[in-house]
Amino acid sequence: MEKNILESFQPNIMERLGKVYWRDKSYRAAFEREKEAAEYLKETLTKEQMAMVEQYHAAISFTMGICELLAYKQGMKDMASILK
Repeated sequence: MEKNILESFQPNIMERLGKVYWRDKSYRAAFEREKEAAEYLKETLTKEQMAMVEQYHAAISFTMGICELLAYKQGMKDMASILK
């Protein structure tokens, strides 16, 4: 599969994955646990500590977004190689 074809799929990948995630019961439960943990941290930590946690969380989220995109692209490449 050519790179330009993969890139044409990219803009909508995250939107489609988001829809898939929200249909999944396990994901929704994990998301609720994440929100509860974040709320506990907000109640417990100082503003400075919370700012550091938020920076760390943002960095992790960015990294995981890249991982999702790479996994999706590799899956598309694998599918294309199977169909050849």
